[in-house]
Amino acid sequence: MLRYLFHIAVAFLLCVSLHAQQRLPVNQNIYGATGRGIIYDNEMSFNVKLATPRNFVVGVRSGKLVAFDKMRYWSASLGTIRNSRERRENIDNLFGNRISRAYVFGKQNQLYALRVGFGQRKYLSEKARQRGVAVGYSYEFGPTLGLLKPYYLEFRVGDLGNAVLVDQRYDEENAAAFLNQDRIFGASAWTLGLDEISLRPGIHAKAAAHFAFGAFDEVAKSLEAGLMVDFLLGNSDIMIESDLTPGVTNSPLFLSLFINVQIGKRW
Repeated sequence: MLRYLFHIAVAFLLCVSLHAQQRLPVNQNIYGATGRGIIYDNEMSFNVKLATPRNFVVGVRSGKLVAFDKMRYWSASLGTIRNSRERRENIDNLFGNRISRAYVFGKQNQLYALRVGFGQRKYLSEKARQRGVAVGYSYEFGPTLGLLKPYYLEFRVGDLGNAVLVDQRYDEENAAAFLNQDRIFGASAWTLGLDEISLRPGIHAKAAAHFAFGAFDEVAKSLEAGLMVDFLLGNSDIMIESDLTPGVTNSPLFLSLFINVQIGKRW
């Protein structure tokens, strides 16, 4: 799936790059004897990242050039962290005029990561001329704050004629019900559990190949593909480890591949 998303992202950025550069004023993106063009001092971009397994991250990055081919930056992002064993169940149960929401069997917590990073981007080749692509790499590390929210399910309880739906989170007392699909109606509203969020401090690091489209444009457009790792302290169990969930393990270490699309402004 990431391969197809990568192709779509590249095609999108190429189209944006061509469109934006055709509209540049005549005094921008000019190349002299050095072929280097206009160099901007600052850059800010907004990011959308797709990571394995099925994680979605949004963020912002701000940096300053310290050399012709090097930029130091800080970033902030918020995204999901999922267990690779998560599988959505959509059984379309009916209760009155209500249809059940899809749920993840064996899930006990939802985990979100708030990351603040400090890093550097460097180009390996000369910056691209108009409509070209500059190739380089970036790396970053910094603190991570995990936000652990209980995962609630709806259960149908009571006799057939007097049944009601009850929201419950996982605990040792209702473990059997949580792992019995015949008793689960569906997922509860996402807002349930917001007042029960607990914090898990940690750190993260990532490294990526960087592709800048129109490296001298005022509009910053780039694509990154790389590897990211998070390590969180404390119990951050996402899934229930049980004989009914074979192969499920909870680890404090989260490793993922990602594709990151960035668009912003230079000045």
